[in-house]
Amino acid sequence: MASVYKTVSKRKARQPVDEMEDDDIDMEDLLNEADDTTDSEEEEEEEENVDSAKKQLAAGHMPKTRVLILTSRGASYRHRHLMSDICVLLPHTHKETKLDTKKKTAGYNLLLNSLADLHSCNVIFFLEARKNGQDLYLWLARPPNGPTIKFHLNNLHTMGELGAGFAGNCLKGGRGLVVFDRSFDEQGPDMGGPGTEYRALVREMLRGVFCVPKRGVKGMKPFVDRIIGIFGVDGKIWIRVYEIRESEAGAKKKDGDEKAKPAPKAKDGLPEVSLVEVGPRFVLTPIVILEGSFGGPVIYENKEYVSPNQVRREIRLGKASRYSQRRDVQTDRVAKRSGLGLSDNSVQEPDVLDTRKLFA
Repeated sequence: MASVYKTVSKRKARQPVDEMEDDDIDMEDLLNEADDTTDSEEEEEEEENVDSAKKQLAAGHMPKTRVLILTSRGASYRHRHLMSDICVLLPHTHKETKLDTKKKTAGYNLLLNSLADLHSCNVIFFLEARKNGQDLYLWLARPPNGPTIKFHLNNLHTMGELGAGFAGNCLKGGRGLVVFDRSFDEQGPDMGGPGTEYRALVREMLRGVFCVPKRGVKGMKPFVDRIIGIFGVDGKIWIRVYEIRESEAGAKKKDGDEKAKPAPKAKDGLPEVSLVEVGPRFVLTPIVILEGSFGGPVIYENKEYVSPNQVRREIRLGKASRYSQRRDVQTDRVAKRSGLGLSDNSVQEPDVLDTRKLFA
């Protein structure tokens, strides 16, 4: 009915006032015409979007992507540093303030999708912190229709955390090469048995986040000076960032100076290229894949995933069992000493074969 009233109001605005007073319009005609116009408009918009995407792909350009990155409340300083490092690493991101989860009514669906629509973002990178910053979960979503992948993020190291180890010097705003190692397909997350559909979905979601488009990004520099490596080991996804470093030209020798050496070169005569890790580094464990954006039916669930709460519970139970064993051993020792009369407060009953009784 809302579409009907909208079409009626538009037609009234277009037609003169005198004509609208004389004409009589049937409700059935309005319904049919309103449905036809709305369907045609939606079909035209979809066709235009598909045609523009095909033109971009045919020209060799990636579709324009904009990543909305934000965290939930309760994130620690290491989580905030990770978010700032990713914003520096990827120039096509939009950083948003913390999401207030206390006021959520229907989960993250309504809040995050509305934020993505407000800032014209088509990818959501949401870091959810739980247990006062002990656990960190990563949500990757494609609003408004999905899909959504939930990861558990651990083994986190930021750029500033290991300053001595991460000694790279990349240009801010540069683009990076996203490389999926062969181990990602061979030893990566086993999602679905014989088929690789879910693994391909994870690949496309990660590519949409870390691949920077060639055009339409504010503040991007036309340089490719880093490599984002994505590996798969033990059913997990390992992400590392390296700087592409070339050997500098050798200094010219002066009179009496023999310390200057020429730059090392490869076999083909070009400067030698090396990789230096610049960070950040982290490990992702896939948990669940949803069909919609932060909702919908579950299309995959990792049966081998163990939550960190369960791990902590097993550690506490192990410590409790060791403590109970020590207490049992101590109780048995005290009972034995009291039975033999070796303790201070114990009173031993006189024995028939006691020396004092035999030779009394």
